[in-house]
Amino acid sequence: MYPKAHNDIFRPLDDGQIRLLLLQPGPVSEPLRGRLETVTLLRPPHYEALSYTWGDPERAEKLLVEGREVGITKNLHVALLHLRHATDVKALWVDALCICQEDHVEKSTQVRMMGDIFRNANRTWIWLGEASHEDEVVMEHLCTSAGESAAADLPIHALQCFFGRAWFRRLWILQEALLSKQPIAVYGNKQTDFDRVVRLSTELIFDNLGNNRGDPFVHCYLERCLHEWDRLKEVLSERGGWPLVYAMPMTEQLQCTYFEDRVFALLGLATDADRESIRVDYTSSLERIQTELSAHLINSTDNPLAALHYMGVSDSSDQPSWSRDWREEKKVKWHFWRKAGDAQERWQILPKTQVRASGHPWLDAEAEKRAWRLTAADRGAGDAAHFSPDLKMLALKGVSVDTVGSVQLPPVDGDADSWKATCEAWRQTALDEASAYPGSQERLEAFCETLCRGSYRDDKGSLMTNCGEAYEAWIRGEDTSSSEGRPGNDFGFRMGQLRSGRSFVITSKGFVGLAPEKALAGDLVCFFMGNRDPFILRPKGTTSTEYRFIGETLITGMMEGELLAKADESEVTEFWIE
Repeated sequence: MYPKAHNDIFRPLDDGQIRLLLLQPGPVSEPLRGRLETVTLLRPPHYEALSYTWGDPERAEKLLVEGREVGITKNLHVALLHLRHATDVKALWVDALCICQEDHVEKSTQVRMMGDIFRNANRTWIWLGEASHEDEVVMEHLCTSAGESAAADLPIHALQCFFGRAWFRRLWILQEALLSKQPIAVYGNKQTDFDRVVRLSTELIFDNLGNNRGDPFVHCYLERCLHEWDRLKEVLSERGGWPLVYAMPMTEQLQCTYFEDRVFALLGLATDADRESIRVDYTSSLERIQTELSAHLINSTDNPLAALHYMGVSDSSDQPSWSRDWREEKKVKWHFWRKAGDAQERWQILPKTQVRASGHPWLDAEAEKRAWRLTAADRGAGDAAHFSPDLKMLALKGVSVDTVGSVQLPPVDGDADSWKATCEAWRQTALDEASAYPGSQERLEAFCETLCRGSYRDDKGSLMTNCGEAYEAWIRGEDTSSSEGRPGNDFGFRMGQLRSGRSFVITSKGFVGLAPEKALAGDLVCFFMGNRDPFILRPKGTTSTEYRFIGETLITGMMEGELLAKADESEVTEFWIE
């Protein structure tokens, strides 16, 4: 049912139909006027689409639609004024005007079609906002002929303002720009191919300007996707979609008005398998949507159990501990996700090959011999995990190899001196208690490898593994700059990224590692069938066979399955995780 107030504007749509706004021509001084026309995507007419941010949700401005006033946001009003033609009608698809936002059934149907809507649009206008003296020099650079000026000449503040615009923080814009035939960036009265914006972001990162003069992307949540833009388009073209198991962690910073849109905004880019399993449904509860999505990601056939790396909820959540509540603040910045062998950049979380990830051969073979005990729901995916029909329980086959012995939290104060003092205290603890390593030098190296995940890059971008030397230089403050004025290496940067949301642990067997902040002494360190990485579980009772999922962990000396070789086949069990 359509709301009574909208009956005269939003007439019911049949399957495959959309509405277009026919924006009437006029000078800037005249009020906006238009009418809605129903068309079918089976025979799409010539139309253009608008990609923009809603901004302030108050509908303080007006648009006359067939003689009736319709409230629109200020940002949309300004965008339409800039796009309106002086003499010709312009056919536009605009989400706020072409979808009845109050009708959740229609909204669900139309959102499922948004990928096709932007694919079929002859052009997509990317409205970045009105011009500003703070960053207009960047747009002027983008509008000049190639080679007339260099990115290195642009003021860092102007770059930060430009890439900090609201459009670069919005989740929906990904499919709107990636799927468009001809995306055009509009900034006030200036416009340029969006590809130039992408090229500028690539030039900035590979010139290492972020490390030299400051970070131009400090306020840009789209940074990782911009740097991978060509690869993303390649994935969409070659594979027919971007698997959600990779897309979800790569887009976590991007914003959306409704938490349901955390996944719905990506379905236009997703694979057919993703769309078959996850349906756009604004009538379902958010808890149910997030739990179903989590189960789908964990059992993804593209990379089984990889999604466990970014799962976990607070103790107060109503969702299962193995799921993810995207409403909760996420402290962890870098996950212990295994990169593909040819991955070059630290932000990359994209499928590189068709080869599926697998676990440790011994564990996989032993676990596959055992029949599942949990009566499972049919999720239509892989066999690495089973879920109960009500999705309250996750079953994983695996083995516990160790327990958490001691836990030390990072400093509350984030300044450099506090962080260095904490690391020195951790180092002494490792030297005193990390008995899994034979001598003091081995303990020091294991500790330093743990802090940076075993490697770092020097000022030339070369991969380095002498972590002990890099740690000592960082403590002394000798890695701050090279002869070219850039940081000597990114060891300290990697440490800072990996520490966020994590504690330093020493296991009962004397291994050092990083674990979630909420890890406690007595928690189990486990490996699961189908995945190579260790995770932390917490028994729900002294005799219980049920557990809570705590999160991913990095334990130096365990990551290649060293302890699995010493495990007994009788120790393989089925963990029931609530």
